[in-house]
This record gives sequence, structure tokens and C-alpha cells, in this order.
Amino acid sequence: MQALKKQRIDLRLTDDDKHIIEEAAALSNQTITQFMVSSASERAAQVLEQHRRLILNEESWRLVMDAISHPPAPDDRLKRAAKRLEDME
Repeated sequence: MQALKKQRIDLRLTDDDKHIIEEAAALSNQTITQFMVSSASERAAQVLEQHRRLILNEESWRLVMDAISHPPAPDDRLKRAAKRLEDME
């Protein structure tokens, strides 16, 4: 069973934008709402993926891997933070 749709977004469009969206929806055999929701959802997923993925060049990758493999010794500030966290638990 499909979830009830209860959220709404209002848009202001130019006449040109409205006409092109209506035409594209008709050619896709979708309602305007279906077309806009699917188009916006696909684009949102792309944007999220781009922002969640970290791409490093070879030198940056080496630095990250080196930091993971050879972490620095904890300094006093980190030790105090760890102690505060331990005390909170």
C-alpha cells in the first residue's frame, strides 16, 4: 500500500517553464505532479551523492591513509576530552 501523500510544495513558474514541464510530463505519460516529483527526487539524489562522496587526489589519499595508519599520540587536550566523555557515561 502506498503511503499517503500529505506534504505540499508550492512553486511559482514562468509561463515558459510551466509549458515545458506540462509537455514533458505528457510525453512521459505522467501527471505534472508525478513528473515534477520524480524529476526533483532524481536530481536531489544526485546532489546528495555528490556531496557525500569525497574524491581525493593520490597525494591527499596517501596523507589520509598515513594518518589512519600512524595516528598522532593524544595530547593533553584530547586526554581531557576523553576523560569528560568517560565521566558522562
